[in-house]
Amino acid sequence: MERKQLINDENDSELTQAYGWVLIALTTSDEQSEENKKLILDTSENLYELCKKSDQENDLRFEGCHLSEFLELLDRAFANTYVIKHILEDKIDEKSTAIQYFIELFLSFYGALLDPEPDELEKRAVKYLLRILLQISSYPEHLKQLIDNHQFCIIIESLANRPKRDDAKRIWCNIQQIISTNEQKKERSSKIYISYDRTDEEFCKEFVKELRKRTTIPIWVDYENVDLSDDMWEYVSLNIISATVVITLVSTAYGESTDKFQELSFIISTNKSRDEKKGLIVVATEPNFSFNRSWMKDLLHDKTMVSYENNIDHMVWNVCEQIGVLKKPRMKCLSWLFKNGRRKTAQSNDFSVKTLKLIPGNDKVYSGRESSQVDGSTDFLLVSKTHSSQSIVTGLMTQTGSVSGSTWV
Repeated sequence: MERKQLINDENDSELTQAYGWVLIALTTSDEQSEENKKLILDTSENLYELCKKSDQENDLRFEGCHLSEFLELLDRAFANTYVIKHILEDKIDEKSTAIQYFIELFLSFYGALLDPEPDELEKRAVKYLLRILLQISSYPEHLKQLIDNHQFCIIIESLANRPKRDDAKRIWCNIQQIISTNEQKKERSSKIYISYDRTDEEFCKEFVKELRKRTTIPIWVDYENVDLSDDMWEYVSLNIISATVVITLVSTAYGESTDKFQELSFIISTNKSRDEKKGLIVVATEPNFSFNRSWMKDLLHDKTMVSYENNIDHMVWNVCEQIGVLKKPRMKCLSWLFKNGRRKTAQSNDFSVKTLKLIPGNDKVYSGRESSQVDGSTDFLLVSKTHSSQSIVTGLMTQTGSVSGSTWV
């Protein structure tokens, strides 16, 4: 905040612009974003204008920077919901002029993805254009404008059918969800899909291991089914669509990932085909977790949540009770143990020690009811990616991340 005040006092537009770029590159939570909301909005609007100026130049450069660099920063700025709303709000005939600009810019540059010897900077520009369009497509109110452009849809479908075009596959998936809403739903067998961030993979593995002890329903998780590659979404989307239950393992890292935002948006868009209460369960993977991004809170605030505990086994019990997939209801297990315990009491004084060791999380006993399996579904998986390359953003970025907030109870 001291540096921000010093920069404001200098009243230097170039210094303010550079500081705004740094903020966009480094901001990882809504708390940080809200503190600098006006500057981030002004900087994002300026980046949008710089994109329009640089794409008019023969070398796609303006004020020493390439179009691809402006697009990369704008892609990061779009992680803030209020930035997207602000940039896309100007309309002509009820259509966003910004969306139309990004579509037309993509249509003029997408050939760089097909060229066997492309200009690398143009290829980078298309890469971040696709990421911006992907973020736009994650908002149903904006997706329709993309669908209305038939040339755009044809090209996106064509790219989606090619290898190593994951962002195009994700956009095409979002488009198909809208197009196929009136198609008859197929009956599905039960399946659980696990959504998680790669940072939390060890927690995920332990969670899935314990979950399989409690249910016979097939569980689909990416590291067991697909090699990490650029074509992950092709497999992930199918398994999300066919899953009868989605368990989302949320964390600070999950909230900082734009890939997870797009995945979760897609999960929510398909959730209408699942049980309203049991179809999507949210599990915290870290103590005192709170939503560090408004998009995550908006999408998950009304969903069933299981708070973090040091005992994963106990967390799994809580999840299974929520979705009704326990192999053996806990109350029946307890009844059997105590029934046999009464017989053994006269023979063994250490019955309580021996039997209670058999009960996971025996410090808490839940009232039981007959569990029933969730109705049909198929399994699918997703993967988050990390892109690295030399650019203005690479020079600005550092690892950060801290959140504060309430604890789920």
